Amino acid sequence: MDNILITNKEVGTFEQREDGVYLAIFPNSKDEISFEDVRKEIIRKGVVNSDFNVIRKIWEQSSGEPVKIADYFERYDTLKDKYIDIAISDNEMEAYLTLGVPEGLAEITVNDVLYKLLEYGVEMGINEKEIKRLLEAGQPARKAIVARGRPVQNGKDSNVKVLIDMDKSAKPLITEDGSVDFRNINMIKIVDKDQLLAVKEPCSQGEAGYTVTGRITEPRAGEDYPLPRGKNTYLAEDGLQLFASIIGNVFYEQDVLNVENVYVVKGNVDFSTGNISYPGDVVINGDVKSDFSVHTEGNIIVRGTVEAAELVSTSGNIDVKKGIIGTQTEKKAKIVAGGSVKALFIQEGVVSAGKDIEVGSYILNSQIHAEHDVMAIRDRGMIAGSNVFSGSCVRAKNVGSISDTKTQIKVGKIVKGDIEFKNKQLDEELEVLKEEDKLLRKRLDFLELLKKRLPHFPQEKEQELADLLDKIKKLEKIKETVVADKADFESKFIDQFGVERKIFVLQTLWPGALVGINEAVKKVESRQRRVMAVLEENQVEFKRLSLKEATGGRSDMEDDEDEEGEGS
Repeated sequence: MDNILITNKEVGTFEQREDGVYLAIFPNSKDEISFEDVRKEIIRKGVVNSDFNVIRKIWEQSSGEPVKIADYFERYDTLKDKYIDIAISDNEMEAYLTLGVPEGLAEITVNDVLYKLLEYGVEMGINEKEIKRLLEAGQPARKAIVARGRPVQNGKDSNVKVLIDMDKSAKPLITEDGSVDFRNINMIKIVDKDQLLAVKEPCSQGEAGYTVTGRITEPRAGEDYPLPRGKNTYLAEDGLQLFASIIGNVFYEQDVLNVENVYVVKGNVDFSTGNISYPGDVVINGDVKSDFSVHTEGNIIVRGTVEAAELVSTSGNIDVKKGIIGTQTEKKAKIVAGGSVKALFIQEGVVSAGKDIEVGSYILNSQIHAEHDVMAIRDRGMIAGSNVFSGSCVRAKNVGSISDTKTQIKVGKIVKGDIEFKNKQLDEELEVLKEEDKLLRKRLDFLELLKKRLPHFPQEKEQELADLLDKIKKLEKIKETVVADKADFESKFIDQFGVERKIFVLQTLWPGALVGINEAVKKVESRQRRVMAVLEENQVEFKRLSLKEATGGRSDMEDDEDEEGEGS
């Protein structure tokens, strides 16, 4: 047994036994001896066939227990030195073997070359197969590469990929015939609940590099960039996928993806936004310009005016802060709400509500249909030149006008004319939906044809194709709702049990107006003041309201009765 001495201090043992060669490093000696010291000591002893991977583990563990490092003790023959030459590149990334062919000596073995490599400090990246090939060739070799280092591989940064096309630049719809529809420009990005929004490839730690001499270069770990998680989104358990937690509009804000069931238009609905079709609530901070439409299943709030445009809310309310004003031609404003409609005024409009319709100032030259109440009791509170139907009650300050404009107010049961009016509204709504569906399907056919013909279909077109399919699916649901409404309209609204139908005129009811309750209709022959129209024995009768009944004690509803007489 030989002791291993480093600076005259015993740090381990080197022993040849019957079954092989053993090495031990004493406990606590690792701090006093480097692996390079151990390697040099083994080479000094001339051992050719030692396994330096095993020797490194022995040094790292320093247990003091002898561990086998070779099957037998083979010493290097120094006479072979003149036939084996090792060189190392300046950057220590390659080691070269120059090989001669010995004469009259034992052959050079792979272990001989390995020994010389280790003697020169080459311990990593050694290509034993190449060494064997060179020796078996039996020919001299000059500076053959027999060891290579490995460059450090720094870690890759995480890669976040957003799966939704977030390009919100205006893209007009190009139809099959090549024409351009600037009102349908696909500005809203709608996602479903639990829809995958983004994925992340995690960062990597990289891979350490080394030189042939065993110098290690640690890698720089990749940067970990988070998924852009915003409002109403959630991460998968592994943190590598981002999903929408609600159905709604997806948008970037402060570098994160947010999903909101409220879609906000900062300005007007016009050529800059195109038509809007959205499943949630819509807030428009400007106006809705003529010939544009807003379709939704939720509420619609317009902070400006609605021109000769179309607003449809299948199950929500519509609130127009500055009024509805169509044109005197056939281009009237069309408003349909499953809930209630509120507006500062309605002029040249066709308005239908599943609940109430309330205006702040007046209803003029319009067609109004409310399944519950119609109210015009603030400011002027006027209804003139209009056809108004209510399922239960109408309240207005003034009905008709001094110029005898045609005005009709009806409450109660739906009669033939009312059914025709409502059906006409539903037909018009259905026609608009069908036309929108037709345009979408034309575009779909065009894109599918393009996909078949192009060898490489652009990613943005692929996304547009997916968006179109989603829109068509949602449009079909809306169409089904309208068709169902049309089918059961008459049976649904023929009567409302327990509701007493009345018409309240809190200031003036002008001659020429038609007032109807259920099937009974009465033409106003003379000016009436503060009256309530009721049904008595299937006849419409007017009853006088007291000032208190007319105003309800409200200061904004002063009685402006003049000196003229009143009819009865």
